[in-house]
Amino acid sequence: MTLLCRGPVETRDVAEALLLHDETWGVRALDDGPVLQVCRDAATPVITVLGVRRVDSLDEVRRILPDAPSLSTPLWWVDTVTPLGAVGEPGVAAALEASMDLDAFCIVHGD
Repeated sequence: MTLLCRGPVETRDVAEALLLHDETWGVRALDDGPVLQVCRDAATPVITVLGVRRVDSLDEVRRILPDAPSLSTPLWWVDTVTPLGAVGEPGVAAALEASMDLDAFCIVHGD
């Protein structure tokens, strides 16, 4: 999934917005780096926030996401991934809810 945020966000902001979906979830950093996983428990990731990039050109957004809505720039592009299938559905639901809190559009890719 991709979140296109209208205001500045950081990876931690996105993870905290995702946690609002389920107060029992937690967050862990992968390899002490910038990638954060929102997890159901110590062994079950729900959604991974890969990073945030500022985008100043709508042409770049359209090149990568041709179906993206028309937005003003700058935007903050957030890449996330969830597990495949039914296991990933809570992560998708959390991202859709978080997009409202983050003033963002959520674009779900794939099947």
